Amino acid sequence: MKGGLRLIIVALIVTGFYAWFGNSIPQSAWEAPKKKLLTADMTPRQLSTEGKEIFRKAGCGVCHSVTGGQLRGPDLSRIGSERDAEIMAAILYSGTDVMPAANKPPANLNDAEITAVVAYMQSLGGRPKVKIGDIKVEDYDGR
Repeated sequence: MKGGLRLIIVALIVTGFYAWFGNSIPQSAWEAPKKKLLTADMTPRQLSTEGKEIFRKAGCGVCHSVTGGQLRGPDLSRIGSERDAEIMAAILYSGTDVMPAANKPPANLNDAEITAVVAYMQSLGGRPKVKIGDIKVEDYDGR
């Protein structure tokens, strides 16, 4: 019984020490990363740069390669020279039947973000041409 009581006392002391130590460290406020404002005055090249970041953050690269390899989804390394902006936007808005439901577009992306991703895809094997305002969600899903 004495051994069990000693163990409990030691455990309480260690727990108390860690609780005190953890609370004595100054805490900093955490803020969510700020969303980059995509504006109509951005050039297609600037949109492409932002689109690359959105592509990465949305997890598109989990299934799609942009470097010529084959993953679960189609390789997008030359899509800019193979598809026009309207086709890419339609796919981003509605997806395809083979995409898992959890990853189906539009992945909570707004019109400007989808436009930026289209600009990025245009830069893959081509030159980005699309600008903010060229693509609207109601053109693709009836909203």
